Amino acid sequence: MQVLSVNNNYTNNLRLKENIPSFGHGDSLKNSGYTSKQKAVVASTTIVGVAASLALMAKCAKYSLKPSKMFKNIKNSYLSKTDYKAKEIVAMGAGSCIGGLAGGYIVDKNKDNRKSKLRETIMQIGNVSFPILTVDVVVDKIFKNKSKGFKAIAGLGGVFAGVAISNIVMNKLNNLIFNEKRGEGRKMKITDFSMHFDDVVAAANYIAKGDFVHKVGRIIPAFLVIPGLEVGNKTAEKNSVTL
Repeated sequence: MQVLSVNNNYTNNLRLKENIPSFGHGDSLKNSGYTSKQKAVVASTTIVGVAASLALMAKCAKYSLKPSKMFKNIKNSYLSKTDYKAKEIVAMGAGSCIGGLAGGYIVDKNKDNRKSKLRETIMQIGNVSFPILTVDVVVDKIFKNKSKGFKAIAGLGGVFAGVAISNIVMNKLNNLIFNEKRGEGRKMKITDFSMHFDDVVAAANYIAKGDFVHKVGRIIPAFLVIPGLEVGNKTAEKNSVTL
């Protein structure tokens, strides 16, 4: 997910004066400046990352990874049978981000851009993980014995709370890791909540078992490609004004 950079006036002026690359909200998917071929590399490695995480989870769950067995009985494969909850979404999100980072490093050797990709990796892993982990705690632990309607409301609240928690924690972690002393951070936008379809579907899996919810959940891996694309296409935002 994308987030907006926030700096006080002093920080803005200092960055403009020193022409320091900033870690902001720029639309990495549209404004990276990469060619179609470079974007295709990022997309390919991201998909591989998601697929690798699925394969690892399938293997751990004792499913066969042989194509002949998988496609011969696709209805009983891991992809068809599993309900995507916290563990699965966190694993796929991490695989997506790592794959996107690998692709971004392949197509871009620029030091500032690579740093931005690393920072975006941290943010995106948090943005994938915290909301669904919050849903898991709220719906499946705290309010496990409540009515379906109550748990549905609690699940949506868990998604919103998870996004907010992620923004706070990952900003602090990012600044600690990269030794940011100028107060750089990224605040939330309302659009930050628009990319959490996967969490809403996963929350439904916690609340009620049903064929419809299960079928809709099959597209969650496709949605989790997006964080990796954001990572791989992320570039540093240059401050072009000199004071």
